[in-house]
Amino acid sequence: MELEFRHLRIVIAVADEGSITRAAAALGLSQPSLTSQLQRIEKSLGAPLFERVRTGAVPTAFGRSVLAKARTVVSGMADLRGEPPPVPASGRVELRLGGFPGPLLSVVTTRLADLYAQQQGPDAPRPSVLVHTDPSAAAVLARVKAGRLDAAVVIDYLGFEIPAVEGVRRAVVVPREPQFVAIAEDHPLAAHETIDLVDLADEDWLVDPQEDHGGVGPLRHACRAAGFEPRVNHQISDASSAREFVSTGQCVSLAQPTSTEGRGLVVRPFTGDPIVERVDLAWRDPCPIDPVLLHQAVRDAYLAIVDRNTSYSRWWAARGALADPLA
Repeated sequence: MELEFRHLRIVIAVADEGSITRAAAALGLSQPSLTSQLQRIEKSLGAPLFERVRTGAVPTAFGRSVLAKARTVVSGMADLRGEPPPVPASGRVELRLGGFPGPLLSVVTTRLADLYAQQQGPDAPRPSVLVHTDPSAAAVLARVKAGRLDAAVVIDYLGFEIPAVEGVRRAVVVPREPQFVAIAEDHPLAAHETIDLVDLADEDWLVDPQEDHGGVGPLRHACRAAGFEPRVNHQISDASSAREFVSTGQCVSLAQPTSTEGRGLVVRPFTGDPIVERVDLAWRDPCPIDPVLLHQAVRDAYLAIVDRNTSYSRWWAARGALADPLA
């Protein structure tokens, strides 16, 4: 069987309704007909999409993967037709949220659900948040502009900001977030509370080529101000591989201050904060979630991860601040 657009709608309806019976009613089909079609879809894909349980139907791990792709296709088609993004038949609000890789978005989704319940009442269906990560802020903002994302949490290096994107609104969440450095735990500087950038003049550096400027622009600027040219010998996007190179002492790299230490590496602040970025919330009107509520969720989530790194917890206590809430 060749998979068709209508089959994606069936899969999404079953997931949103949590029941084949309710999905059939929402789609105007009989239950036997929908069950038969779903079985053919699963046979075509080669694995079950849903686990049949006493309370209805729950997506399998494979089903969740297929659902993420199906929602992207259906939303993209709606955008091409100039239609509003599809709303789950259950009436549950759906938010497509983008951002940079790291722990923040996971905490945002949890905090957003709590704030939404407080605003709408405990009996209101919790919002469904679909997440897309990309190390490039420009790429994420382009997806928001195109309507493929509703909102995003992005970072901008101060002095290397991404130009404003037409149709995309932005608000600052964290005005100043310092870049830290990741080094091997047995590095001679690992015992220091802060590290002078000039003390790393003889090190090889690792950058993520998918970041805006390849991560190189702000690094080169700061190193040149310190009197040396950095040796950028490794360009690696995979986080696991990057950690292996740093933890074995082959190079050092810039790191988010909320990065988790351990498994052979430590994350330390630079003396004087020579490389600083900003954390923003970006969104496209109309946004399925009130931007004021979303901004608060990002603020709360950020505060929740500050203490994941002891060095950053100390830095934040002395110099950290959040932007004012949206009015």
